[in-house]
Amino acid sequence: MKSVVTTVVTAADAAGRFPSQNDLEAVQGNIQRATARLEAAEKLAVGMDKVVREAGDACFKKYPYLKQQGEAGSNQTKVDKCYRDLGH
Repeated sequence: MKSVVTTVVTAADAAGRFPSQNDLEAVQGNIQRATARLEAAEKLAVGMDKVVREAGDACFKKYPYLKQQGEAGSNQTKVDKCYRDLGH
């Protein structure tokens, strides 16, 4: 994964110039928002099981045919695998 610094420097280099003041301000803003992004990621990670369960329940509610014989949710093992896959 490229960092914002790498992306800005690479773009400026490809254009044959040094990073501009706007480029540097964009990097600074991105770094300042890093804490908020980390907090959001931590909250999502803590609530991951709940999010996955709600997503799976919503899918099975919207598409009730998935619970029919031979479909993705026809038995508990398959349902558990659906939730596992949603988590990935």
